[in-house]
Amino acid sequence: MFRVFSCLAVEHDWRLVVLAGLVCFAASIVAVSIFHRAIATRARTRWIWITIAGAAIGYGIWATHFVAMLAYEPGVPTGYGIVPTAFSLAAAMLLTSVGFGVAVGTSGRLRAMAGGVIIGGGIASMHYLGMWALEVPGRVAWSVDLVFVSIILGMCLGCAALAVALRYQGYRGTLAAAILLTLAIVSHHFTAMGAVQITPDPTRATTDSLSLSPTFLALAIAGVALSVLGMSLVGVLADRRLATRTARFEEIINQLSVARQQLEGSQNELQDQKLRLDTAINNMVEALCMFDAERRLVVCNERYALLYRLPPELLRTGTPHADIIRHRVVTGILKSYTSEGAAEQFLSKLAALPFDAVSSRIDEFADGRLICVTRQPMAGGGWVATHLDVTEQRRSEARIAHMAQHDALTDLPNRVLLRERMEHAIAVTRSGGVDLAVLMLDLDRFKEVNDTLGHPVGDSLLRAVSARLRECTTETALIARLGGDEFAVIDYVTNPAVEAATLAENIRKALCEPFDLGDHRVTVGTSIGIAIAPRDGSDSDVLMKSADLALYSAKSGGRGAFRFFEPELDQLMHARRNLERDMRDALAGREFELHYQPFVNTATGEIRGFEALLRWHHPRRGLVLPGEFIPLAEEAGLIVPLGEWVLRTACAEAAKWPAHLRIAINLSPAQFRSKELVPVIVDALASSGISPHRLELEVTETVIMHDSEAVFAALGQLRELGVRIALDDFGTGYSSLSFLQRFPFDKIKVDRSFVNELSSTRADAHHLARAVVRFAVSLGKTTTAEGVETKEQLDVLREEGCVETQGYYFGRPMPASAIAKMLRRGDKAAVCAA
Repeated sequence: MFRVFSCLAVEHDWRLVVLAGLVCFAASIVAVSIFHRAIATRARTRWIWITIAGAAIGYGIWATHFVAMLAYEPGVPTGYGIVPTAFSLAAAMLLTSVGFGVAVGTSGRLRAMAGGVIIGGGIASMHYLGMWALEVPGRVAWSVDLVFVSIILGMCLGCAALAVALRYQGYRGTLAAAILLTLAIVSHHFTAMGAVQITPDPTRATTDSLSLSPTFLALAIAGVALSVLGMSLVGVLADRRLATRTARFEEIINQLSVARQQLEGSQNELQDQKLRLDTAINNMVEALCMFDAERRLVVCNERYALLYRLPPELLRTGTPHADIIRHRVVTGILKSYTSEGAAEQFLSKLAALPFDAVSSRIDEFADGRLICVTRQPMAGGGWVATHLDVTEQRRSEARIAHMAQHDALTDLPNRVLLRERMEHAIAVTRSGGVDLAVLMLDLDRFKEVNDTLGHPVGDSLLRAVSARLRECTTETALIARLGGDEFAVIDYVTNPAVEAATLAENIRKALCEPFDLGDHRVTVGTSIGIAIAPRDGSDSDVLMKSADLALYSAKSGGRGAFRFFEPELDQLMHARRNLERDMRDALAGREFELHYQPFVNTATGEIRGFEALLRWHHPRRGLVLPGEFIPLAEEAGLIVPLGEWVLRTACAEAAKWPAHLRIAINLSPAQFRSKELVPVIVDALASSGISPHRLELEVTETVIMHDSEAVFAALGQLRELGVRIALDDFGTGYSSLSFLQRFPFDKIKVDRSFVNELSSTRADAHHLARAVVRFAVSLGKTTTAEGVETKEQLDVLREEGCVETQGYYFGRPMPASAIAKMLRRGDKAAVCAA
């Protein structure tokens, strides 16, 4: 059965198959209708109707066969012999007439079976005589089992058709019998066609003498159809009562006409689909072309023609692929193929591509465009290719890659690209003969520019610095911006001590020159750390770390200088990291404590309060001085939690003192950068229960200069609460007067450096110190002198009217437990004893 299905689905034109079925059905309707008329008549008239019915169905079987044969495509040229073709028609008419006669002229239950068997024999004889008439240049072989099945199908369905026709003579009976008769003919034909196999044999040519061409056979079939209609007309003239049957036949003809119209509609739909497909292809973003196995053009869209400027003659179906390629080369479209013989060179390149797998390449046009050509193989040979302009895509990818590896502000390489280039440069140094100098740069006073002039000016400064770095380095050097005001320069050197130092000095001098930034003239400097590969490391991370340590050393030494990396720097940094770790542990383990130093009334010696001073007793290092760990705490971000602990602890201790004693606490710049400073102070006052006026907060000019607006805003909130604000280290800065004008400080603390000079033997130093003290007192604020160590200094301060004094002369910083004893002895007595 698979062979029958394959033959019908693959080797037949389905449209002609449908037409053959309709012809067969029409003939069956006519034959059954005439057969019913024969049953209703008597004597000789009956046999006339039987003959007409046999002739009608015989012609129908014959027409069905040859229309279906026209749909059959065996793959070789075919012809039909005249004599066997005529015999097949005669056999079909004769045997079907006999079958109808047996069914009508006899009686008994087996008459339908007998007549059906004869009609089935007529169908079979017509088919196999018709196949005998087939002339092909090959050998015809038959499958005996399918031949047997085809004959049985025709006979069985023929018996069923006659049984229905004899029992039911109305409209439905006629239709059912006609369907069964159609199935008998059609099933027999296609089963029998599945049984035949034609093997081409060029040695067996068809005879030209007595054979029918398919065209002639089509005319013959048309003649048969006319004959059937003519015989039907004779029947109408013989009996008017056949008018109803004729009307039904006309209805069938109309159905055939409708079928034809439907077929035309399907063809129109196919045409519309083709139009839509052409429209879709021509509106594709990609240029598309298709070539067959012989490398000839099958189809292409308009974008393909426009992309390669192809003339109409090269767009015709069947154009060789080589002709289109030669046109591309001759017109100079391709960038790399403009010389003589370039076309054959390009064709050779394309021929080398695999034709059985997907391939892709990029063609560069002479105008700079990039075309991605993707070739997709087709079954049976040939390929489909798409040509997409990826110029903008590649440019966007290049821009994205550049942005990922370069700084957006200065367009210098960033840390990612620097690391990549350093790895390559380090690999070069491993071969010997050359070293790599890695310079880490940090601008001096850059933050002041940002804070005072704004970030736009700071950005302009960074761009100007980048330009100067390019000017004072060689073409082999790589300059990178690592972030903020931090830069790096790497370059090959053969004499590191000389060449790296010279490069660093050139950079230092270049960046020390003033920068003209529109409305502003800015002067900054730079600190530089230098590491040399492979001496200081053979890995990019190690080299960067070494250069960074050298930079840290240069900045610690006073800025504006360069330093080479030394192994000791690593040790110092390791110790610094250990100290930072210990400080974190100390903060968590409460290893810090507060000592308190009194400040007294200069005239009476009465204690006015205490300044809280932080101490750290390390379990292994012993006493760690504040000057050693406070800067580290600020850098490590520990000063904020540490300062909060100091505030809460000092306020809690002051709550135990008499109400007239104040507690003074120093604040760092990092605490003012925290938004929690004011809430923390408020909470410390509330938790301890002391009045706000007993708390004095000491700030230095350095604190204010970092972010004066934010600092003054925080100080204003605290002063509104009643907290006293003191300006510490007065006289050591350059903007004390401007700060005093902007904020109403409650106290001014004269720096200890001036107090020390009050007992100096140098007259100019002594007079300058007295002038500073006298000026501070003249401002009308509470004035406190720090660092009083001698009676001579105290006498001068009394003469100049200084209100408060503080120093070792009155007492060293002491733990909280010692304060209670001092207060029990009485303030003045304690001072006198000190």
